[in-house]
Amino acid sequence: MLLIPLLIGISLISFLVIKLPPGNPTDLQTELNPRVSLEAKERLRELYGLDRPLGEQYLGWLSRIIRLDFGTSFIDGRPVIAKIAERLPVTLTINILSLLLIMLIAIPIGVYSAVYEGSRFDRLFTIFVFIGYA
Repeated sequence: MLLIPLLIGISLISFLVIKLPPGNPTDLQTELNPRVSLEAKERLRELYGLDRPLGEQYLGWLSRIIRLDFGTSFIDGRPVIAKIAERLPVTLTINILSLLLIMLIAIPIGVYSAVYEGSRFDRLFTIFVFIGYA
């Protein structure tokens, strides 16, 4: 049950971090083009919902995230979910391999430290782990 408020908190922080930089996402499309009129800028703000109150923007953003609708890329117009899906296999492979490597190293070190508790090796790796956490 605690997972639900945690996810809401994470989503709220993520949304606010996205909103922190000055300017609007539409600036990428309009500021570098001197021929873009103020009306076109306002239409883009309406299209992306940037003219609505922050709370309404958050609820709309959250509902799209829940449906896995991440919008389209500003770069090439492709759906963001498709770009994520094409890179996901490589990301998962790297993460799984690194996890296996960590386990192959960590388990023998942990067993050795447990068997020889209080030894110089155990103290050295305890300090190393604390530094790593810090």
